[in-house]
Amino acid sequence: MRELNLQELESLKEKKRSFALYVRSELKKDKIKELFDTEIVVPELEKAFGGRLEFYSIDADSHKDILRDFRLPSLVLFKEGSVFRVFEGIQAWSEYMEGFSEMLGG
Repeated sequence: MRELNLQELESLKEKKRSFALYVRSELKKDKIKELFDTEIVVPELEKAFGGRLEFYSIDADSHKDILRDFRLPSLVLFKEGSVFRVFEGIQAWSEYMEGFSEMLGG
């Protein structure tokens, strides 16, 4: 999973790309316990869907402006450059499966 900056994120959106974006933080792990869970789940989702969808992360510690749109932690699915679905915090595995399957067409 490659880490993006805000400019790279905007470029992907402008190019109308479909991808998953993990909004994360190292500095807030002690305050936001769900960050520990998502650090485990998101790589597993990348293993499951990485052949069909690009996965990226953005560090909210370095790119605080991302928090205007998404809270910590979030996994955001973009379809053709637009937000398709946002998973805030940790979700049941079935929720992720449903969202990714819906986006990828089954």
